[in-house]
Amino acid sequence: MLKRTFDEDLDRAVAFHGHLCGGQVIGTRMSRLALTYFHIDDPDTYRDLIAFVECDRCLADAVISVANCHLGRRRLKWYDYGIMSASFYDIASDRAIRISQRSDAPRCPHGEDLRAFFARLSDDELFYVHEIELPDLGEFDLPGKPRKTEICAKCGERIHDGRGIERGDKVYCRRCAGERVYYIEGRRLNMDDVAAGV
Repeated sequence: MLKRTFDEDLDRAVAFHGHLCGGQVIGTRMSRLALTYFHIDDPDTYRDLIAFVECDRCLADAVISVANCHLGRRRLKWYDYGIMSASFYDIASDRAIRISQRSDAPRCPHGEDLRAFFARLSDDELFYVHEIELPDLGEFDLPGKPRKTEICAKCGERIHDGRGIERGDKVYCRRCAGERVYYIEGRRLNMDDVAAGV
């Protein structure tokens, strides 16, 4: 039996996220469904659950706060597929499930109370649940301290957990290896520039 009630978990998610919305209710329900499936009564003390969220929307904040899976603890993985879905992997049992919002799930009418609306819907009406395998999850993806640290041969930045690109006998970060990254580096600022905002 889960340690917290649904309302306690939803209140926790709302406090973390900043407001009540459908994504908070859906993410809270998904997380609780996974916790029930894996027989995890208290996610605050359980360290073997990893969550994979498939969107950068409100649902992700609910998963973080209810399942207690955080990016900095390496217990949250994010894939921006734009899908209201989350997968949960229990390291101890080596089992995983994916929970996705049904496309035919009823939508809350504008202005209706979200808690009351979703309380009328069963998990079957809201979600599809599938057992899944995680073939690409390896040692370097698991929680805990970095298992391997390397230094980029070009820029000198640290690269953790096998994320470097090997070229010959050298290791490079993705940017220095020529892969596309999310930024284009500009001029280097000294700390006086940073303090002055220039």
